[in-house]
Amino acid sequence: MTALTELLPGDPRLERLVGQTHQRFQRLVEEAEIKARPYYRKVLGREASIQEVIAEIFTAVEREGDEAVARYSRIFDGATIAPERVRATPDELAAAWKATPVAVRDAMSTAITQVQAYQRRLLPRGFGEALDEPLGVRWTALDRVGAYMPGGTGGTLPLPSSVIMNLVPAKVAGVRQTVLASPPRADGSIAPELLAAAHAVGVDEVWRVGGIVAIAAMACGTPALGKVDKIVGPGNIFVTLAKRFAYGRVDLDMLAGPSEVLVIADTSVDPAFVAADLLSQAEHDALATVVCLALDGAGTAIQSELARQLATLPAERRETAADSLARFGTLVPCRDLDQAVELSNRFAPEHLELLVRDPKPLVSRLIHAGAIFVGPWSPEPIGDYVAGPSHTLPTGGTARMWSGIGADTFLRRTSLINLGEAEFRALAPAGIALARAEGLEAHARSIEVRLR
Repeated sequence: MTALTELLPGDPRLERLVGQTHQRFQRLVEEAEIKARPYYRKVLGREASIQEVIAEIFTAVEREGDEAVARYSRIFDGATIAPERVRATPDELAAAWKATPVAVRDAMSTAITQVQAYQRRLLPRGFGEALDEPLGVRWTALDRVGAYMPGGTGGTLPLPSSVIMNLVPAKVAGVRQTVLASPPRADGSIAPELLAAAHAVGVDEVWRVGGIVAIAAMACGTPALGKVDKIVGPGNIFVTLAKRFAYGRVDLDMLAGPSEVLVIADTSVDPAFVAADLLSQAEHDALATVVCLALDGAGTAIQSELARQLATLPAERRETAADSLARFGTLVPCRDLDQAVELSNRFAPEHLELLVRDPKPLVSRLIHAGAIFVGPWSPEPIGDYVAGPSHTLPTGGTARMWSGIGADTFLRRTSLINLGEAEFRALAPAGIALARAEGLEAHARSIEVRLR
C-alpha cells in the first residue's frame, strides 16, 4: 500500500485538488458545518450554523462587553474567568519564561534574533517626508494589533513559534501595543510555552480567550479588552470565518486554512529528505495537504521512504499524518520541469520545496507560492521556526493574491502632496480636463480658481 495517491496530470481528482481558491475554502466550510450543527445543539441547546453563531457572539460582545465574553468562554472553553482575570499579568509571563528549560529559551531567543534581522530588511523607506520634494510617502505603524494563537484541544498543542512569527514582525514595524489571545484550559490557564514566548517577544497583553469569542473581543472591544486595528494569526475554520466576519471593523492578515506543502523533486535528492518534509506537514492536521511532483521516476523511492517513516512516528502524530495522507496526499509523476512548474503555479501552495539538480532557473518561474524553500538544506520546518521569514503564509491557493506576514503587514502608507506653484500650474490643465470629463464641475473649479 502506497502512502500517497498517484494521480496523472489531467486526472479530474487532481483538478479538484488544485481547484479554485473559493471552491477549496467552501469545501472546508461545508465540512465544518456538518460537525458544527450537532456540537451547537449540544452546547447551545439549539441548531445553528457557524455564521449564525458568529453573528450572535459579535452582537452579544458589542452589547454586553465583558459579560458576553465570560459567558461564551464558559460555554465553549469550559473556563470560568472573571473579567479582571482575563488578562495574564506580566509576573505570570515572567514566571513562565523562568520555568522554561534553558534549551527552549535559547531556541526562542535564536528564532527572535533571526526574525528581527530578516523583518528589518522588509521595512520600506519613505521619501519627501521633510517636504523637500513635491511628492512623498510616509510609512507609519498601526497603533494596536491582535494575534490569535490556537492551543489545540485542551491546550495540548500550543504554538510558541507562532507567537514569534506573528508578533516579532509587528514589533519591528513599531506597533505601539501588541495583544495575544489564546483559548484557556479548563482551569483558566494558558500553556506556559505561549506565555514564555509572549514574554520573550515583549507582548503587551495576553488574553485568556479563544475561538470566535476572542476574534469578537478584538474586533469590537470591551471595557476590559480594548479593540485592535488588525487581527493576525492562525486558527481553525471557526476562527477564520470569525475573522472574515470581522473584516471592515478591523484589518486582517489573510483567511488561512489547513497547512500544505508541495515538493518538486527529482532523483538528485535523498528520498528520505522528501518523505520527512511531506510528513512534517501531514502531522499538522487531518486536513493538511501534501503534494509531491516527482520527476525522473523519483516517486517510487519517495513512496517507499514515506511509508517507512510514517510507521515510525509516535502514535498520535502517525494517526493524524496517515489521515492527512489518505485524504490529501498526492504524488504526480511529471513529464518534465515545465509541467511541474505549471502545476505548482496552478496550485499556488503555502510552502513550495524545490529539490532538483538545478533549482536556480526555476525560481523566477514559480510565481505563486507563499514561501519557496530552495535545495536540500532549506526544509520547510526550518522556516517554521528559525530561518527568519514569518511562517504565517497564505493557504488554499490564496498565494496567488496574498503574501505572508512581514513587518510591512503592520504599516500604513500615507501619501504626501506638496506641490509648488510651478508644478501645480504644469498639472492643472490635465486635472481640469479630467474633472470636467467626469462631470465634477466643483473639482474643476477648485483647480481653476488658482490659475486666476
